[in-house]
Amino acid sequence: MAKTILAAIRDSVSDRSVLNMAIDLARDEEAKLVICHVINRSEDLGVFNPIAEAKLVCKAEKTLSVAADIAKQRGLDATKIVKIGKPSERIAELAKQLNATNIVLGNRKLRGLRQWLFSEFSTGFNLENATLVPVEK
Repeated sequence: MAKTILAAIRDSVSDRSVLNMAIDLARDEEAKLVICHVINRSEDLGVFNPIAEAKLVCKAEKTLSVAADIAKQRGLDATKIVKIGKPSERIAELAKQLNATNIVLGNRKLRGLRQWLFSEFSTGFNLENATLVPVEK
């Protein structure tokens, strides 16, 4: 059975260590690499702006293209996927769909209110097959 590494990135600059870890892991495991970006939009907000969302999707696609180019330079083809919703839920769904053998996520070491506001991975996310990579700014 083919292995799949799922790397969830927010942007190609600050998540370079996540991307590098995923590329190394995919090469070592001879696995397929899937790079995803989740646009955080909670269904609870009740506000939807299709124009703003289209711009966010375009920006996410550019981010993923840069990441895929980095992987290509290192000899690895990557599949790019953009999802919209709660990141922890979308990444878990995608990992299940892909039957991912590993998930590589960034860990920004947020604390207090910033963690509560900005960290999707701190609540309700099964990290059984995840590799957390410290991300330095």
